[in-house]
This record gives sequence, structure tokens and C-alpha cells, in this order.
Amino acid sequence: MSPAATNFWLVPAPLSVLAFLAAVAATGLLLAAAAVMGLLGRLRPAGWLLGAGLGVPVLYATALLLVGFATPERTVPVGRGKAMCEIDCHLVYSVTGTGLEATAEGRSLRVVHLLTRFDETTIAPWRGSSSLSPNPRQVELIDVRGRCFAAITADWKKALAAPLRPGESYETALSFEVPADAVGLRLLVTESDWPTRLLFGHENAPLAGKAGLSLSP
Repeated sequence: MSPAATNFWLVPAPLSVLAFLAAVAATGLLLAAAAVMGLLGRLRPAGWLLGAGLGVPVLYATALLLVGFATPERTVPVGRGKAMCEIDCHLVYSVTGTGLEATAEGRSLRVVHLLTRFDETTIAPWRGSSSLSPNPRQVELIDVRGRCFAAITADWKKALAAPLRPGESYETALSFEVPADAVGLRLLVTESDWPTRLLFGHENAPLAGKAGLSLSP
């Protein structure tokens, strides 16, 4: 199944990571230089360097919010996938089937079959065919009212962390308990690492919309 969306928008993942590292390095160097100038008694240059060092994260945060605001909510139709960038390759997630069972107190058990595939066409030339252990994932269902429902499947995090080689895939059954009035459900598969919230174009960034997998045609 070909991907219809990725976890990045507007900014490619490698460029986003490089921008973050460059901002951190520039801030550190400017503040260190300001400290050295201060110790040498050169207060005016120290003040300029300090201002520049404090200005870099402010500019970065502003750009992060603007790119996040420009990132829309996206819905991936059934039969298509969502690619998760691992910098030098992509893992593609797609819904292959769903099930519904009634439970007590007006709630239902929704089972979603999620296919994880290592897209061998996205491998960087230098990577080779070694196995990949996916970054930590977060999965939840979200309805049209914005309500979120966490997976209740035991050890689902371990299941989605299973390593893959290029071209390999596996399927995971995820269970969610949802109210009977939950409609328009989408499956959100996202990264759970907090540094992703600081990357340009990442769906975890502040104000950014996420790409969800539709459960119905």
C-alpha cells in the first residue's frame, strides 16, 4: 500500500533535524562566547553575543509555531498508508481491517488490524539491509468530536517495536474501548519521543495537525 501522508509536512525530516541541531549548536557557541568576553572584561561584545544567543531559540520557537500552524489535519483513506520517517528510511502503516463487538454500559470494543511495513524503496544508499527497530510509538483512536481513546491491548508497544528488515512487514491487532456514540473514528499512529515536538514540520510540533488513518471507506 502506497503512503498518502507522512509524519512530516513542508520540511523534510533530515533538514528538520539539521535545523534543530544547528540552532542548539549556535545557541551554545554564542552563549559560551558571551561568557568568555565577560570574563575578559569586554562587556559590550559580551552583551551583543548574549543577545544573539538568546535570540536564536526565540527565532526557532517562532518558526516552529508558524510551521506547525501551517500543518493541516490529514486523513489517510483506507487502502493507503502513512509513512513514518526514520531519517534514512520509511516505515509505512496502514489499516487492513477492523472489527466491532458490543460490551456493557453502552460501550463497544473496536479492533483495528494495523500493518507495519519497511518500505524498501526509501532506503538511503549508505544504509544497507540491516534491521530497524522503530522509534517508540503512540496509538489512539480519535472521533469527530476530538475525543481520544487509548489502546487497551496488552504489550502493544512491544509489538510495534519489533525490528524489521527492508521489505518485511507484520500485522498487529489493536483493541480500543469506545462509547457507542463515537463516529468518524481515525487511528493516530505517532511518535512518542518528546524531542519530536521540537522539529520543524513534525506532526507532534505545537499547533500542528496530525495524519490519521481512516477506519471506513
